[in-house]
Amino acid sequence: MDIPHNNEVSVIVLNDSVNNAEHEEDNSDNNVIYDISDMYENTDQNQDNNNHENNEQNNSNEHYETTDDTLQTVQTRTITYHLISQSYDNALNSVVILDTQSKLIKIDQINIDIDFPWKLHAIVSCKHPKRTFSNLNGEGEISTFDLVDNTSAINLIAFNLDSYIMSNKLIEGQSYEFDGLSIRSVDDLYKKLPHEFQLMVNKTTTVREITMSFNYELTYNFINLNQIETLPINSIIDVEVTVLRDYGITAGNTNGNSWVRREIHVAQDGVHIKLTLWNEQAKTIPKSIIQKTLKIKNIKVDFFNGSRTLVTLANTRIAII
Repeated sequence: MDIPHNNEVSVIVLNDSVNNAEHEEDNSDNNVIYDISDMYENTDQNQDNNNHENNEQNNSNEHYETTDDTLQTVQTRTITYHLISQSYDNALNSVVILDTQSKLIKIDQINIDIDFPWKLHAIVSCKHPKRTFSNLNGEGEISTFDLVDNTSAINLIAFNLDSYIMSNKLIEGQSYEFDGLSIRSVDDLYKKLPHEFQLMVNKTTTVREITMSFNYELTYNFINLNQIETLPINSIIDVEVTVLRDYGITAGNTNGNSWVRREIHVAQDGVHIKLTLWNEQAKTIPKSIIQKTLKIKNIKVDFFNGSRTLVTLANTRIAII
C-alpha cells in the first residue's frame, strides 16, 4: 500500500485508515479475518488443492501484514501530526498573550500613530467642572480631567455614563494606571492644555489606583507678552505679569448657567494686555492685587474686540508673588 507523500493529504487519508483499521480489529465480523478463516477452512476440506490454497493463504497473510504495517505507519504519523499541531497551538497562544500585553508609555509619547496596546501612569492634577451638552442625539454630560506625569500633561474626557463613573472614581492628586483609552485630536478652540491630543474613556477602559514615585510639582514654561501677537489664537501658555488695574467683579447668567467674571489689566516689559478671570479664579483672587506679580499656569490666548486678550480656564493656576 502506497502512502501519499503530501503531509496534508496523508493526515486526511491516514485518519480514515486508522478509524477503519481500528474498527476492523475490534469488530467480530472483520472482513479480513473472515477471509483468512475461510481460507483455513478451505485448506482443511480440499487437501488435493494444496498448492492453490497455499497460494491464497500466502496472499491473505501478505494482506494482513500489509494492514498491520499500515496501522503502525498511520499511528506513527498520527502521533507526529498531533505533536506538531500541539506545538503550533502552544506557539500561537504564546504570541497572542505577548501581543495583548499593554506597553507603558509617557504622556509626551501619545499620538494617533500608536499601533500597539498601551497603558499610562499619571496623576490627576485637575478635575474640571462637569458640563452638560445638547445636540441632535439628545442631552448628555462631559467630564474633563488633567493628567500629568514627569514628561507632560494631557486632558482626559468622559461622556455620559463614563462621565458619571470617572467623576466618582478619580480623585484630584491621586495617581492611576489607565489602560484601553482612545486617542483623538482636538480643536484648538476646546483645548485646555497645550498637548495636541486628548484621551477619551471608552467601554474597554480600565482604571486602577497606583503609587507613583513621581512627585508632581507645578512647573512653568513662561511666554513673554511681546510674543502674544505671534501666537495662534487659543494657545495655552504660562505668563508672569504685573497687575496695573483691577476692574472688579461682574456676575450673570447665560442659558441657565451662572458665571462670575473679573477683568484686570496686566503688563510685562512695557507690553500691556487685558486678562479675564472666570468663576473660581475671579472669586478667590484677593481684592488688593494692584502692583502684584502673578505667575499664571495654563491661560488661553483669546481675541476680543479686535485685540488679543488672556482668559483663565478651570485648570488655570495663579500664584501671587
